[in-house]
Amino acid sequence: MLFKKLILSLIIVLAIIINPIALYAISLVPGGDSIGIDLNYQGVVITGGYKIKSKNTTYDPFAKDFKTGDMIVEIDNQKVTSIEELTKIIKDGGSEKSDYDVTIIRNNEKLHRNLQVIYENQEFSTGLYVKDAISGVGTLTFYNPTNNTFGALGHAMSDTKLSSSELIQSGTIFESNVTSIKKATSNSSGNKIADISNVEIGSINSHNQFGIYGTYNYDISKRKALETASIDEIKLGKAYFLTVLNGHEIQKCEIEITKLNDQYTIKEKGIEFKVTDQNVINKANGIVQGMSGSPIIQDDKIIGCVTHVSGNNPMIGFGLYIEWMLEMDKQG
Repeated sequence: MLFKKLILSLIIVLAIIINPIALYAISLVPGGDSIGIDLNYQGVVITGGYKIKSKNTTYDPFAKDFKTGDMIVEIDNQKVTSIEELTKIIKDGGSEKSDYDVTIIRNNEKLHRNLQVIYENQEFSTGLYVKDAISGVGTLTFYNPTNNTFGALGHAMSDTKLSSSELIQSGTIFESNVTSIKKATSNSSGNKIADISNVEIGSINSHNQFGIYGTYNYDISKRKALETASIDEIKLGKAYFLTVLNGHEIQKCEIEITKLNDQYTIKEKGIEFKVTDQNVINKANGIVQGMSGSPIIQDDKIIGCVTHVSGNNPMIGFGLYIEWMLEMDKQG
């Protein structure tokens, strides 16, 4: 009797070890929608600068150790999160005030700099070009009806002028209409060209190197849910992704999975595939910008999403395992 109990215990333990990711098999509504993405900075980012000439003097903020990519987060100990707030603080200071103590973030380090403001004809100049948000077009990966959350993109929204993508966290997603596609070539990446509407379909609560995550306010009641696949369920061979190639219509795009990379921690490019769908080949010549986030489906299960394209061959793409996106959704 003891021997039977030991065998039973061993079987249970082995089952737990062999299939530890079965917990990730949940029902999600696949996306495929083209979305406009608007991400807010946690401050105001310097994108460039110019010299100001006034009263026989020239002021250059970059000579005062301001740099492209610096994020202004405070002026005279007042928090700044938008251009509107930045402008108001300076206007409230009036033309009598010409110097401000500015707190910037550079490479995740807080620094203090002196900003000069020059008034002329009732208008002020700082010598800085700034912005407070980044926008783009991507594809929604999934809706989670159990907690009204979504995941999209599968990678970070990059800003080459910003020192760290961690400084972008909140934002909004909007309905988007694809008007045309610039085809990919072996020398340059193509992209979807889309009009972004003012219809908000969700709020972004988290942004990281594996995508954007948040809550949605979109009606998905008529959409069919699919189970997610664990990494060990995914196999080589036929699959498809969902994306918009024209207007709002979500289309199935056939691919062949050619390689699956073993991953035991969250990493990019777990799935490698080639495009076999003639419609995608004709319209886009492969994977283009704007397809990021397109859910990949195999055997009626969501297995991941499109994230990258080969630099040499736009017919070759890469995907992020859905398991990692669910992990990020939990953390968000």
